[in-house]
Amino acid sequence: MSPVALAQKSAAYIREVRAEMRKVTWPSWDDLRKMTVVIIIFVIIIGIIIGIMDIIASKVLIDLVGRLFT
Repeated sequence: MSPVALAQKSAAYIREVRAEMRKVTWPSWDDLRKMTVVIIIFVIIIGIIIGIMDIIASKVLIDLVGRLFT
């Protein structure tokens, strides 16, 4: 591909990207903050659930292995 053709394709790509970015509906700062809080709370809750499941699974496995080898 010649440098001129590459430059033309690159320019066309940039124009298309800019046109698509103009179509995007960006959230307001207030919406963004609310969504961020929801995501942080969700991650904390899922982390707690996984932590509890890990503790339960490790207790069960430790007890199970302890019974098998004693």
